[in-house]
Amino acid sequence: MLFFLILTISSSVTESVTFEITHQWSYINFTWESSIVYAEAIKSRQYIPEHVAMTGIKFYRSRWYIALPKFRPGVPVTLAYISANESQTNPLLTPYPDWKSNTDPTCEGVKAVQSFEIDRNGVLWVLDGFRLTPATTCPTKLICYDLKTHRRIRSFTFPKTIGLRRGGFFNDIVVDDSGYVYITDASFIDPGLIVFSVRENRAWKFRDGSMFPQMRAANFVVDDMVFTQLGTINGIALTPRGRNPRMLLYCSLVGFSVFGISTEILKREDLLSSGDWRANVTYLGDKQAQGDGMAMDELGNLYYGLLPLYGVGKWKVLGGIPPEILYQNRSTMIWPDSFAFDNQGYTYVLADSIHKFADSNVRLVLNDKIQFRIFKFFTGTKSYLF
Repeated sequence: MLFFLILTISSSVTESVTFEITHQWSYINFTWESSIVYAEAIKSRQYIPEHVAMTGIKFYRSRWYIALPKFRPGVPVTLAYISANESQTNPLLTPYPDWKSNTDPTCEGVKAVQSFEIDRNGVLWVLDGFRLTPATTCPTKLICYDLKTHRRIRSFTFPKTIGLRRGGFFNDIVVDDSGYVYITDASFIDPGLIVFSVRENRAWKFRDGSMFPQMRAANFVVDDMVFTQLGTINGIALTPRGRNPRMLLYCSLVGFSVFGISTEILKREDLLSSGDWRANVTYLGDKQAQGDGMAMDELGNLYYGLLPLYGVGKWKVLGGIPPEILYQNRSTMIWPDSFAFDNQGYTYVLADSIHKFADSNVRLVLNDKIQFRIFKFFTGTKSYLF
């Protein structure tokens, strides 16, 4: 049996951390192949500007890579990038790896991406597993690109027993350099934690009650909207390299509690034949509020969004240090979602108002109001990958 520290939560607010907006968008547009193609996309409603949302962000070699899931019709691109030195407001996104891959009508293309990770070797691990809308009926996939050559180097199709073609929601991903990848499936139908073995080129899925919503956390308010969806397992983080056994942390969108499980347990597909592995799921404590994405740095600090508090928290979960609120802003930190790190000691968070795009009852209007913001703040650390 593996034992980890359980912390009773109290929290404080830190005033000394400065958050700066690096990029922001009122709507998302692209570097189209020509003005004729652009005009046709508008006319045919292949592109509906107010329907395009961004969720995942990662930084690599002076580029921001961005995921654009297809919550609404009219989203022509699902994976893109911008140069870090682009203009601050409404910079155009370039499809990655190209237009063809994003618009390929067959299942060979990149169909609907919610998130991704970039490992230490410059490999982009893409979760092509957003299957909540009719945008595609293609199977869920894990696609890898070498960011040095921009070539696809791996594509794995998940069996339907792991990732649903209709109802699958591959939400977030972390990469373990021992040869495994861990993925949260936030499906309302079949939520769980997916393990992919790089060496064996196969996957399996762990399912547990800790991966379901907590009703005491339901119906919270963000930006004057009551969020009623019962979101399942969502945010995921991996403890740093060199600290064995490593631990995988996760939390439901509708939930306060953070849980952890040793990666040594997750690597053993044979444990799925019985429920004994569930004894290794550890309750680590509660966050101050409901949150979406989270990420861990090289020192074991967990960063996470606080949705109804319009803030970002920090917590050394396994270090006995109480959590703190680093930043709050009711006007700009609306739905803090994805986190990223650079190599200069900065951590980034994307606030994306995604609750509006996910609710089909919300009428989206094209105007000058900023919808998406990338913030940076100095931590002096790199990601868990280093």
